[in-house]
Amino acid sequence: MSVPLSEKTPQKNDTGDGAMMTKKKLLSYLILISLTLFWSLSAFAETEAQLISLEEAYRSAIFRSETIAIARENLIQSEDEVKRTRSFLFPNLKADLDYLRRPRALRSGPFLLRSESQTSFDLTLSQPLYSGGRAEATYRNAKLGQKGERLRLDLTQEDLLFEIAQAYYTALKNKNNVLIEEKEVERLSAHRRSAEKQLEVGEVTKTALLRAEAELSNAQANLIRANNAVMEAKDQLALLARIKGSYTLKNPASISFLEHSESALIEHSHKNRLELKEKKIQIDQALEGIDFAKGSFLPTLSLDLQYRWLKQDPSSSFLISNDRLAILKFEMPLFEGGIHTAEMAQARSRLRKSQLEKKRQQDEIASRVRRAKRDLNSLTSELKHLEAQVRFAREAFSLASRQFEVGLGTNIEVLDANTALLDAERKHSNTIYDREIAILQLKKETGMFRPLEAGLKRKE
Repeated sequence: MSVPLSEKTPQKNDTGDGAMMTKKKLLSYLILISLTLFWSLSAFAETEAQLISLEEAYRSAIFRSETIAIARENLIQSEDEVKRTRSFLFPNLKADLDYLRRPRALRSGPFLLRSESQTSFDLTLSQPLYSGGRAEATYRNAKLGQKGERLRLDLTQEDLLFEIAQAYYTALKNKNNVLIEEKEVERLSAHRRSAEKQLEVGEVTKTALLRAEAELSNAQANLIRANNAVMEAKDQLALLARIKGSYTLKNPASISFLEHSESALIEHSHKNRLELKEKKIQIDQALEGIDFAKGSFLPTLSLDLQYRWLKQDPSSSFLISNDRLAILKFEMPLFEGGIHTAEMAQARSRLRKSQLEKKRQQDEIASRVRRAKRDLNSLTSELKHLEAQVRFAREAFSLASRQFEVGLGTNIEVLDANTALLDAERKHSNTIYDREIAILQLKKETGMFRPLEAGLKRKE
């Protein structure tokens, strides 16, 4: 193979060029030593840090996340609301004790008009007999609200754990990119040494060595950026999962997902998505709201049983010290200015709105399922081609390097082969982890993402 004249013609180096070359060599050695020391310290720190798996990150978030704690408090409030509305169905017992004192008693002849002091005690039992169905509708609506808050808690956990999974695989992807950049630095360091030897024997010009130095410096800068990306990803994961202290990531097993037809996935999502179950509860609550509004047009019936004890000083001969009575109260709305009619119209509108929202949610979920399946299929196909691309790129770089070392190849051929290999390795690595995230995304869209079922169930 012929070599271009520009790289074969030896040039005489003067003293200034030699000094400059020595300084650049020294700078490159210092950078390489610094990076090596940094990698060694990082490796030592990782051996001392805790090893975190994806399941442990899930568990940490469940017990430490404020977002989940807020959702739990909402569930507790809904449980108390059920107790509050249930109390309207039971009788109410009330006791009143009063003491009254005046400056003096008031008489009219032999008759006592007003006593000087008076003590009274009332014991009242109130029982609603019929409320037009409003009390029962309120209680049923509160129970539906409790069920909805439980679903929202599960949905909050699912969304947070999915974000954690995304952050976890992103951190792993960035960590693997660091390994790729380290190999890039090793390859270019070896190529720089080879170019230096070729320059000494006059096989290449100084330009080839300078180009190798520039490529090596760029690779070292990329390595620094890759390490920073890992730290940023781990910080984001620690924030989401509430991981304390330094830690390193454990590579999880590859995620499995059985192939299903698109229609089967959409049908499964419509049955299992928590958002649709929540919409169903909202429709049921709207129906209860209609029942409550209907009760406004109906009469109410209640019963009060009362015992009264009265003591006066001085006492009157007409005083009844002990009294028992029963009050049966019937109320019928005759004219309310149209407020109950408006409330009924609002309740029916809320029902229509909830039904429309559920239909829209179903269509959006079906669209997201189709998109997630397409993304997964695309990444799976890409991965097969990228594996072949990496294999061919490695062979091409190995061949170009050997030819350059024996003077049969050019510097440009080596650098082009290295660039192709680096690009292939990056795409291959990113696609591997992007595919794992795509599987999780498809599971989430179809309602199959249930990390809590793997030994992390919420306490009821």
